[in-house]
Amino acid sequence: MISFEKIKDFFSPPEEEPEESSHSSFPDEIFREYDIRGIVGSTLFEENGYDIGKAFGTVLARKNLKKICVGYDCRLSSDKISKNLLNGLLDSGVEVISLGLCHTPLVYYAVNKLDLDGGIMVTGSHNPPEYNGFKFMLGRDPFYGDSIKGLAQLIKKRDYIDGIGREIVMNNVFRTYVNEIIRDFQFNDDIKVAWDIGNGATSNAIKAVTTLIPGKHHVLFEEIDGTFPNRPPDPIVARNVRYLSKFVSYNSFDVGFAFDSDGDRLCVVNNKGEVLFSDQVLTVLAKDFLKKNPGAQVIADVKSCDRLFDTIRVCGGIGLMERVGHSFIKSRMKSSGALLAGELSGHFFFKDRWYGFDDAIYAALRCLEILCADKNAFTDLPYGFVTPEIRITCEEDEKFKIIDSLKADLREKNMSVVDIDGVRVSTDIGWWVLRASNTQNALSLRIEAYSEKAMYKLKHEISDYLCEYIPDILDFLRDEPKEEDDNHNAFQTNLFSSV
Repeated sequence: MISFEKIKDFFSPPEEEPEESSHSSFPDEIFREYDIRGIVGSTLFEENGYDIGKAFGTVLARKNLKKICVGYDCRLSSDKISKNLLNGLLDSGVEVISLGLCHTPLVYYAVNKLDLDGGIMVTGSHNPPEYNGFKFMLGRDPFYGDSIKGLAQLIKKRDYIDGIGREIVMNNVFRTYVNEIIRDFQFNDDIKVAWDIGNGATSNAIKAVTTLIPGKHHVLFEEIDGTFPNRPPDPIVARNVRYLSKFVSYNSFDVGFAFDSDGDRLCVVNNKGEVLFSDQVLTVLAKDFLKKNPGAQVIADVKSCDRLFDTIRVCGGIGLMERVGHSFIKSRMKSSGALLAGELSGHFFFKDRWYGFDDAIYAALRCLEILCADKNAFTDLPYGFVTPEIRITCEEDEKFKIIDSLKADLREKNMSVVDIDGVRVSTDIGWWVLRASNTQNALSLRIEAYSEKAMYKLKHEISDYLCEYIPDILDFLRDEPKEEDDNHNAFQTNLFSSV
C-alpha cells in the first residue's frame, strides 16, 4: 500500500535549488584592508551580495551572535545589492534590522544605540558612481584586515551555515539619531552655514538637522541622486567643492561644509572660501578639545602635517600617529583611550560627547560650535609649504611591491623612516610620505617643506628616490593645478612652479 507521504511527494513540485550566482567568482582585489569594494559590473556584481551576506552571517553564527543592522547608500546598484545581502544574511539565520537608504554613520549609530552584534553598510563611499562595496562592524568594533580576508576564504570555500532568519523594519532610529546628534549643542541665531550634500545619502539627515538648529542654513545639491550630477562624491578633492567655495565667499557665509556620498567624510570651507586641509581642521578641533581635556591624546594619520602634532604638544596634549584608515583609527582609539582623532581624508572621530565613530554631520556640528564662539576660528590658519595628496595611478599588484622595495632602499641609505603605513621620511628641511592606497589602485604621496626653497630641493630628492619605481614621478611633481581647480590657493602657492 502506498503511504500518504509518498503520495504527497509525488504531487508536490520539486524543491527549487538556490540559484547559483552567474558571477560567483570574487577577484582578490575587492577584499581590501578595511572593506569590500569594486566596480559594479566588472569586479563586483549585484548578486555577489548574497554570498557576502551568507559569509558574514556564518561568521556571526559561529560566534553565537544574531542581531545586526543593514543600510545602503544612494548609488544605483545599492538597493539590489542590499536585497541580495539581506537574503544571504537571512539564509544564515541572522536577525536583520533594515535601515533602508541612509548614510553610513546611521548604521554605526544603530549598532551602538541598540547594542547590536554587528552592522553592514552597502556603499561606494567617496568613490565614483560605478563603485560599490560593503563596510562592516562586528559588535561596536570595525571588521577589517585579516577578518576581511577570512570572509573571502569562506566565500571561496562556500563554507556557510544555513538557518532561517527574520527581517525587522525600524522606523524610529533615524529620528532618535537626529534628536540626539543636536542635543548637546547651542548655536547662535546669526551663524550662516552652507551645506553641500552633493546629492548623497546624507540629504535627509542634514535637512532634518538644519530645521532644528538656529542660524541661516542653505543646502546645496540636496536631491538624492546616485549619478551625482552636480559634483563627484569625494569632497576632499578641492576642485569638487569649488561651487561651495565660491558660494560661501560671494554670499559672506561663515562656513561651508561638504560631504561624501555616505556621510563619513567632511570638507570645511572657511569664511574666505578657502578649502581647508583636514589636518588644519583637526588642529582647530584639537585646540578646543585640549582646553577641556588637558593632557589628552589625539590621533592623526601618517599623512597629517608636522604642524598638527606640534600644536597638540604645545596645547599640552599627546599626539599619536597611526595608519591611514577608519578601522585602524578606531582600533587605536580603543587601545589607547584617545577621545579625538582625524584623518587627512576627512574622517573625524569624537568619543568625548559622541560614540567614537566617524560621522561627518557630527564633526560639522563641532566645528559650528567653535565658530559660534569665534567666527574667525578657521580663518588665516598658519600652514607650511605643503602639497595636497598626490595620487599616482598604479596597478593593484604593484603598489605594495614598490613600497617594500623603497623601504629597503631608504634603510640602506640610513634615512629616518616611519613605516607603520608606507614610508614617511623626515629630513632637516621637511618630510614626505608615500603609501599604497587601500581604496584605489594608486600610490599616495604628500610633501611638506619648511620653506619654498626647501620644497624645491625636497621634490628633487624625492624624484631621485622614486624614479626607479615610478619613471614619470617628475611629471606628478611638476603638474600645477589649474587656476579654477586650485581652491587650496592660500596654502600651496608656487609649490609646483619650481620643478
